[in-house]
Amino acid sequence: MIRILIVDDEYQLIDAFRKKLSKEGMEVLVALNGKDAINIIKNESIDIGLFDIRLPDINGVDLLGKLKEMQPTAEVIMLTGHASVDTAIKSMKLGAYDYLTKPCRLVELHNVILKAYEKKQLKEKNIVLEEHIHRIEIRDRFIGESKEMKEIKKFISLVSNSNAPVLLLGETGTGKEVVARQIHTLSHRSANPFVTINASCLQESILESELFGYKKGAFTGAQTDKLGLIEIANKGTFFVDEVGDMGTTIQAKLLRVLENSVFRKLGDTKEIKVDVRFIFATNKNIEKEIETNRFRKDLFYRLNTFIIKIPPLVERKDDIPLIANYFIEKFTLGGKRKIISKHAMDILVNHSWPGNVRELANALERAVLVSADREEIIADDLPYDITHTKAVIPEFKNQTLNQNKLRLDVMEKEHIEKVLKLVDGNKSKAARLLGISRKKLYQVIENDLK
Repeated sequence: MIRILIVDDEYQLIDAFRKKLSKEGMEVLVALNGKDAINIIKNESIDIGLFDIRLPDINGVDLLGKLKEMQPTAEVIMLTGHASVDTAIKSMKLGAYDYLTKPCRLVELHNVILKAYEKKQLKEKNIVLEEHIHRIEIRDRFIGESKEMKEIKKFISLVSNSNAPVLLLGETGTGKEVVARQIHTLSHRSANPFVTINASCLQESILESELFGYKKGAFTGAQTDKLGLIEIANKGTFFVDEVGDMGTTIQAKLLRVLENSVFRKLGDTKEIKVDVRFIFATNKNIEKEIETNRFRKDLFYRLNTFIIKIPPLVERKDDIPLIANYFIEKFTLGGKRKIISKHAMDILVNHSWPGNVRELANALERAVLVSADREEIIADDLPYDITHTKAVIPEFKNQTLNQNKLRLDVMEKEHIEKVLKLVDGNKSKAARLLGISRKKLYQVIENDLK
């Protein structure tokens, strides 16, 4: 049954619409003003909104925004009796499905409602499909059968349906966001937003406005109200990466949200109630950060109920072949089959992986590209800094090689030339695939020209 909310201050019009649409098997809710409409939107699921542009207490376009904010898949049809076509068109740009000029024929209204409902159903199906695909991706990316990873998976299952905050500890590139997404996916909040922010990437003032939002006029340049990420994450999960890089002032404000589930926008006196599950992550030593007063004790005590330590890749080498084969399959296009030689895999297993899983993924993306004309990935396809470590020296045992071939500068030059050719001379892409900086790449090229 289609649920329709009609909002108009003309009672006779509302009554005529209600009777007609009810006869067509639709459930009709009515409101004569914006305030009553908002109360209905807060408490009732709405499929289609039928809003007059001019209401006694609120603009119909603003009401459109409220419905879209609270129920994103709902569709809205705007009504205008004042030939305000410009406003109606503006409302469509803001998300309205269509607009009708009053008085409109009931048959026309009925047809537009059915089309709007079809669009709503399509959006919901797409959301379900996207969520299904996302779940598969999460399942596939969360790879590891080592003892350490099995323990982490068990702990994730334990905490996923709790509302308590979680603190993820681990080096950069270990997969902290993957773990956070897995917790969200397995939780009862999985159909609601998963919102992320990296605290290390933003200045404190910008970070605060991103987290909490602000009211118009809160500061110079605040020309409109802004929703904060915490509010956007309502009913869902909010992942705060690198929480250890936050200033203590913002930490205090976050602690208040954790304890009371309320916050204030910048420049506002009104408290906003939210229902958000928080997951935090950091690569810092929290104990040391507390000792130096860079991390609040009270916030840490609030977070230490559930702590998941994610080991670096070098401490779970048994997982490397499994992860490596996953990335090879992921980066190989066109359904082709590609394997990796035993020697190349031995190099991967014995590498120290300072960049953890992220570094491994980049190395294999490069290897797949470099070996595009072959089925097998060999050691030479891997980045230079990975192949030229102590772990790969045994490669040269019992082999008769040209002395010149053993010179690092020669091998380096050959590798770079090969990759540059494959990427059509794109130096930025070549540097990324090689695992070196652009500066280093230019230095090698310049030396070759001398």
